[in-house]
Amino acid sequence: MIVIDASVAAKVYIEEAGSDEAIALLTGQQKLLAPELIRVEVAAALLRRARKGELVAAEAQRRCRHWLERLRLGLFRLTPDEELLDDAIALAAELKHPLQDCLYLAVARRADVSLITADGKFRQRAHPFDSRIALLRGCEPN
Repeated sequence: MIVIDASVAAKVYIEEAGSDEAIALLTGQQKLLAPELIRVEVAAALLRRARKGELVAAEAQRRCRHWLERLRLGLFRLTPDEELLDDAIALAAELKHPLQDCLYLAVARRADVSLITADGKFRQRAHPFDSRIALLRGCEPN
C-alpha cells in the first residue's frame, strides 16, 4: 500500500514532468490510499487548467468525469477527512504547512506506509518528521 497525493494523481490527466511516473503508479499493482479530499483536489486542478486556457473546458469536464468514475470503481481506498483532521491539524501546525497536504501525511502515518508527492516543498518540510515521504520521480525539488 502507498499514499499518493493529488499533485501526483493530477499528472495522469495533465501531461507534465512526472506524468509517466504517475501513470505507472496509478496503474500498478500497489493498493492506493488517500483522504477523501483527493476527489475534489484532482478535479479542481483540471478545472484550474481550463480557467487558465491550458485545457478546453469540455475536455476538463470529460477528464473530471473519468477521474470520478475511476474513484467510484475503487482506484483508491479513501479515508474520510473527518477521521484525519485532528492528526492533520497537529501535523500542519508542526510542519508549518497547509492542512490539505497534511491530510495525506496523516493517512500515510495511520497506515504506516509511504507517501509520494510531486510537491517538492511539502516533501522538504515533511521529510524530517517522516522519512517515508518521497518525491515523484521526474519532478524537481522546489
